Amino acid sequence: HVTLVPSHLSCAVISEDERQVRYQERIHQSFGKVKYFYGVLGSPSIRSGKHYWEVDVSNKSAWILGVCVSLKCTANRNGPRMENYQPKNGYWVIGLWNAGNYSAFQDSVKYSDFQDGSHSTTYGPLIVPLFMTICPNRVGVFLDYEACTVSFFNVTSNGFLIYKFSNCRFSDSVFPYFSPMTCELPMTLCSPRS
Repeated sequence: HVTLVPSHLSCAVISEDERQVRYQERIHQSFGKVKYFYGVLGSPSIRSGKHYWEVDVSNKSAWILGVCVSLKCTANRNGPRMENYQPKNGYWVIGLWNAGNYSAFQDSVKYSDFQDGSHSTTYGPLIVPLFMTICPNRVGVFLDYEACTVSFFNVTSNGFLIYKFSNCRFSDSVFPYFSPMTCELPMTLCSPRS
């Protein structure tokens, strides 16, 4: 039974029953163009076993959800930036933004530039586009700690596999992760359908 844990650093508001999270802009917050996407952790922490939870994301134009390592999520007081959503930074997540771009966030890739005889290397996040014939209203997340996998399912489309992270390196406890991004509609934890 997963519940949401409030964070004083977050622009995410959690319902009284700790099952729903939504974005709410802070009055004194002035980032100009939004660069930070605040999320919340789920409880309890996970150190072993198989775990499954479902999240209703109906009508949302943006969201990120999955699994993360606690310290990586709370260490940056400005919140995670989009480019930080990578397994090497302790995030195994998928998301939606711009009301139609579904993506998985993988480790960054190395780009080399040999223009004008100079050589420079930059690292950009690898954002894997996800193509779905039926957009999910409900997403199932399955974590198998011992098998080192995190899988995402489109519960709306008969449990169709959306994406699977394999060979995850969990060095300690991990937590469910939820970010409503800057969409004010809620994300809601649901009881799995039988």
